Amino acid sequence: MTDTQHIDEAKAEAFVGQLITDLAGAAATAMTVVGDRLGLYRAMTGAGPVTAEKLAATTGLHPRLVGEWLNAQAVSGYVTVDGDTFELPIEHALALSVVDSPAYIVGGAEIVAGHFLNLGRLEHAFRGDGGIAYADMPHSVHHGIERFFRTAYVNQLAQAWFPAVPGLVEKLTAGARVADVGCGHGFAARLIARTWPAATVVGFDNHAPSIATARARVIEEPDLTNVTFQVADAADLGDGTFDVICFFDALHDLGDPEAALRAAFDRLAPGGIVVAVEPWSTDNPAEAIGNPIVRLGYAGSTALCTPTSLSQPGAYGMGTCGGPSQRVTLLTAAGFENAGVAADTGHNLVVAGTKPAR
Repeated sequence: MTDTQHIDEAKAEAFVGQLITDLAGAAATAMTVVGDRLGLYRAMTGAGPVTAEKLAATTGLHPRLVGEWLNAQAVSGYVTVDGDTFELPIEHALALSVVDSPAYIVGGAEIVAGHFLNLGRLEHAFRGDGGIAYADMPHSVHHGIERFFRTAYVNQLAQAWFPAVPGLVEKLTAGARVADVGCGHGFAARLIARTWPAATVVGFDNHAPSIATARARVIEEPDLTNVTFQVADAADLGDGTFDVICFFDALHDLGDPEAALRAAFDRLAPGGIVVAVEPWSTDNPAEAIGNPIVRLGYAGSTALCTPTSLSQPGAYGMGTCGGPSQRVTLLTAAGFENAGVAADTGHNLVVAGTKPAR
């Protein structure tokens, strides 16, 4: 039994306040998913002040529930309120409804929703071998990942990440053959193909439904003829050589990242470049206590990334976080020269290395 004489009441009260704040944030995330899925944020974007009745009429939704949702948004600070009217500030819309703005991160709410949908499997994994196949994750996770990460791809890949890697942009401009390993729905692969039309891009993923989605997206862009997608394991990149091999937010998800990097080394032409873009983290988690990016990272690692890795052959279980040193060490062990962090944006780490030219 707890010795109440030795309890710091102020510390206990402060933690209860922190927990209530976190619970409120989790509940608000559910309301964010509702607003996103039902088009409420989109309908409010640029509309100025609206009443619950007007927003309900615009969206075809139940006015009483719309009114309650608006009040939930107002007390969370997502919308402003003045009497019976509510408004979505454009600064908030950038994060919630303006696709491809640098702040558009609403897709992350779908990933968090997936954590809750997947609690039963996660409990089983804790009591078992730790693995949950990516195919068994909720669909909100599969689609939330594409939506959440595409914002960084659109606003960082060509502008900051790739220019930070020596010689990479020059290779792409000259017509490099590129592999995107763990490509998911293929957004980054399509972006590379679109940005550097002389390059040829092949996306690989072992999740067949994701490859089907990637192929469907290419059909929607008939002029994009320099990108294809294949169902394949990360350690099986087919025949031929590549000039550039990329892992976008995927290296830590692999069951055997060591084998994948060795395969990348073998498939790269001499002087070829490997690039691994990873969520930001630090080598020392104690340095990141309270950092919301790292909080999200470790929660996602526990619920999604580590179980996904543990479900695959190799069961490496790297995890989403853990810092840059582990990634650099893996590249070096695979044989890459000059392995290191090419860019640190505070949101992502760009780790790169080169296959010796000799």
